[in-house]
Amino acid sequence: MAEFCFECFKKIHEIDEKESKYIISDTLDLCEGCGKWKRIVVAEKRGYYLYKFRFILVPLYVLWRIIIVPYTIYNYRKNKRC
Repeated sequence: MAEFCFECFKKIHEIDEKESKYIISDTLDLCEGCGKWKRIVVAEKRGYYLYKFRFILVPLYVLWRIIIVPYTIYNYRKNKRC
């Protein structure tokens, strides 16, 4: 796998994102782009946007569950009779 520092990674992929969206190595490695010893990009964080919008998504999920409670009860009683 190619190892690039965050600056070279941004240039190669032509992105304008924050470093906090990526997992950066703890140790220094040789960057294949600039040839300097820097911390490299290991991977992209998967749940970044889910974590970022949790204050919107969690209340919407709770509201959705409250709304479908009557249907759930109806469906449970309907299936219980059979």
